[in-house]
Amino acid sequence: MIAPVTLLALAAMGSAAGTATAGELRATVRNVKPNQGKVMVALFDSAEAQKAKAPRAGYFAAALGTEVQVVFPDLPAGRYGLIAFQDLDNNGEMATGLFGIPAEPHGFSRSARGSFGPPGFDDYAVAVGAAGVATTEIRLVE
Repeated sequence: MIAPVTLLALAAMGSAAGTATAGELRATVRNVKPNQGKVMVALFDSAEAQKAKAPRAGYFAAALGTEVQVVFPDLPAGRYGLIAFQDLDNNGEMATGLFGIPAEPHGFSRSARGSFGPPGFDDYAVAVGAAGVATTEIRLVE
């Protein structure tokens, strides 16, 4: 197995960098198609932010192996949700098919799944404490 790749920051808004009581969220993105495009991950801090498509931070990395490690440091205590997709065509957007159904591998933190649409924020949110590390898994599906 190819070693996981730590992702590079694409954007970070409202970071709590330098805060002594900051937590960290780590995720393992699984079922990545090796050597095909990029893995993109967005961090949301509320259902409203997710609906507005306004992530608190985002990361991307080349899809070199079957897993990718994501680390979001310096987070204030709270609940956060991750949405990921593998951008197979390298256009920076999730490809969709009929009725807006994703046409590229995608997933949510806690490997949450929705029925007849994406899961609600509560289904994929992860609690991050004021200190320490919270972990989750994102299993990409097509």
